[in-house]
Amino acid sequence: ACERETMADSEEEENTLTMTLNNEDHTLGAVIVDVLNKSPSVLFAGYTIPHPSERQVKLCVQTDGKITPKQALVKASEQLSNMCSSTDKLFRSKVEEFENKMQE
Repeated sequence: ACERETMADSEEEENTLTMTLNNEDHTLGAVIVDVLNKSPSVLFAGYTIPHPSERQVKLCVQTDGKITPKQALVKASEQLSNMCSSTDKLFRSKVEEFENKMQE
């Protein structure tokens, strides 16, 4: 896994967090917003791409106050990471299963 610094700036007011993620696009924006919106503590999560030629995502998260927007984002990121790991494991097991069948 490669780690990189993507957060350019952030602004937090009470239960709302707005941040800019550099070097990202709809791939991350759409999936993290989907995971965030499944949380009962998240009132709103959305993103925009300011300009199609720039790899930048503006992310906004608003919570009900039971958790902070940063906590919601960390939780959603962990859930997304777990989903990716599960998908990877399933994919690899199916590839191995296929390869074993092809050798028969």
